Amino acid sequence: MCIPIEEKITETEDIKFYELPGGRMARVIYKGPYESSGPAYEKLFGWIEENGKRLTGPIREAYLNDPREVIPEEILTEIYAPIS
Repeated sequence: MCIPIEEKITETEDIKFYELPGGRMARVIYKGPYESSGPAYEKLFGWIEENGKRLTGPIREAYLNDPREVIPEEILTEIYAPIS
């Protein structure tokens, strides 16, 4: 899980912190249930390959609405892939 924080919090044995570097990203917005997002990832990775880019770090997801407030088919997720 990735959560932006404003100040450093003390780590514990169970919770570790690290900073994800910023930079150039490829992005796709997926609409639908989380468990059906595979084709969106395939499209993102396909675009990266077709455009001669390469993945340079961990994928990130940003959740644009709350699944407790919308039906699964209306869930919006931004998927980011750091590229060079």
